[in-house]
Amino acid sequence: MAWMPPLHLLLSPITADTGATIQQVQLKPLFYAAQKDALARAGDDEDDQFFELAKLATGLSEKELDQLKRPDYVSIAQYVHEMSTRPAWFFLDPLDAPTFDEPVQLLLPLEAAGRTFSALPLEMPALRATKVMKKLATNKERAEFITAHCTGLMIPDLAGLTVPDWTELQERIDDFLNKPADFFRSATSK
Repeated sequence: MAWMPPLHLLLSPITADTGATIQQVQLKPLFYAAQKDALARAGDDEDDQFFELAKLATGLSEKELDQLKRPDYVSIAQYVHEMSTRPAWFFLDPLDAPTFDEPVQLLLPLEAAGRTFSALPLEMPALRATKVMKKLATNKERAEFITAHCTGLMIPDLAGLTVPDWTELQERIDDFLNKPADFFRSATSK
């Protein structure tokens, strides 16, 4: 069964822009490209960032979101924080972190190159790829380049990843970039 974001039952109902009463909010996954855009709009203020991400995660307008009582907003902010910082396996099976040689199980399927992926195998980057990566101007460009290289995806395809999928890929790729060979030998001998 596919992962579904939780339904948040509001402690205090709010009024929709249409005048209807909102008693529950179906939370939505955060996607990499949309999160990146929202954070750029919000600037450096953490409260503004959470507010922008809460709009994405709830689908509520600014006016609707402003009506939330603090406990409801804190619940939504907690979901946004987990979506923004936890890898996909946390949402799928928090007791079973994958090893480096297993494909990354995606939180939601990814449509790319005319195919649908529910998991992405990872290839360790060759030294020449890391040399190219290091010449790129920003950390975001470097991360997108090496992620595309290790997954076999094109950089524009990365936009369709959920943030937890992106986070998990970054953790695994960070190991490829920074851990010695013995780390991987011991991981496969368990």
